[in-house]
Amino acid sequence: MARLLIFRGISHEGRQLHPPQTFFVQEDKDFTCQHGTIAKEELTKPDGSVIKSNIDKEFILLTPDFGDLHGRLKKAPQTIPHKDLGRIIVQTGMTRESVVVDAGLGSGALAIQMANTCKEVIAYEKEEKTINVAKDNLTFCNTKNVTIKHQDIYEGIDETNVDVITLDLPEPWKVVAHAAKALRHGGWLVAYNPTIGQIAKFNDALGEAFMHEKNLEIIERAWDAHGNILRPKKTPIGHSGFLSFARKV
Repeated sequence: MARLLIFRGISHEGRQLHPPQTFFVQEDKDFTCQHGTIAKEELTKPDGSVIKSNIDKEFILLTPDFGDLHGRLKKAPQTIPHKDLGRIIVQTGMTRESVVVDAGLGSGALAIQMANTCKEVIAYEKEEKTINVAKDNLTFCNTKNVTIKHQDIYEGIDETNVDVITLDLPEPWKVVAHAAKALRHGGWLVAYNPTIGQIAKFNDALGEAFMHEKNLEIIERAWDAHGNILRPKKTPIGHSGFLSFARKV
């Protein structure tokens, strides 16, 4: 079983840690870090327990939730970051009744996050190596409601009356005609691409079957805010990709 260790102490430089350090550990083996060693017997204690390392450093013990697991997935090329994942889910209005088709599975980060919200995700992926990474991540997050199809979505979509289709593909415009047949009226088609040129070509391909809603680029800037320190962090998450949202009419 996986556990979280939270260290809220002082760094080696003598500064209070903001945020605290978090360690992802397995309770069946001893854990060692720069703050000492913790015996595996200590890692089976209840959530909220304060435990000490062999050099008397204190940690708080917790059980990881879904967000903790999702943040530690194996990566694949162009893994969609959280700032974009959240907007896809909110913009399309996904609920526990939604059925979603996801194409360009990659690491499975988007499919797994959507599956935590919706009823079912059917994921299309043609690269076997990528499928193996995604399967490991599905197991890691204990996600049961994702079905992987080893198929090229450019060739067609088997499903009908789908609520949402997400495309993390080099040429999403090749899927527009298939998506028009697969989506219910009012359903959402979402493209995620690294360049605005790809998004423009996708938008131009939508035709009369779709109503284009918006293009987005989401920038995330974290802040330090404690005591007299009030400043943005030095490494904001800038460009990761462009999102285009359209609805079938």
